[in-house]
Amino acid sequence: MSDIVSDWFWDIIMNADQNTDKLREILREMDQENIVKFQEQFLDAASVLQEEPFLDYMEESEDGIEDVSYLVVGRGKKYYTEILNNPEKIPSAAEDCVILFGIADEVCIEKFGESTGVY
Repeated sequence: MSDIVSDWFWDIIMNADQNTDKLREILREMDQENIVKFQEQFLDAASVLQEEPFLDYMEESEDGIEDVSYLVVGRGKKYYTEILNNPEKIPSAAEDCVILFGIADEVCIEKFGESTGVY
C-alpha cells in the first residue's frame, strides 16, 4: 500500500460513497491546498494501477485504463487493496460506472477560479 496515499484521502473517498454530488459537497468545505492534495493523492493511487501487472487484465486504450484506475480508487481503500493484491480481479473496463476523478478540479475552478493544475 502506497504511503503517499493517506487515511485522510481514503476517509474522503469512503464518505463520498461513490457519489459525485457527495464528493463535491465534501470538497467544497475545503481550502484550495487540501483540494489540490486530494487530487494529487487520487492520481498517485490511480497511477499504481496503470502499469504491469494490471494492464494485462484491462482493455488497451489509455483512456480506458485511466478510467478503470479511477473507478478502483473511487470504490475505496478496501477494494483498492484487494485489487493490488489480486491484479486479475481488476475490472477490464469502466463503462457506465461512477468516476469520482475530476470533481476536485471542478470544485477548485468553481471556488478559486483555477484548476488544481494536477493531472
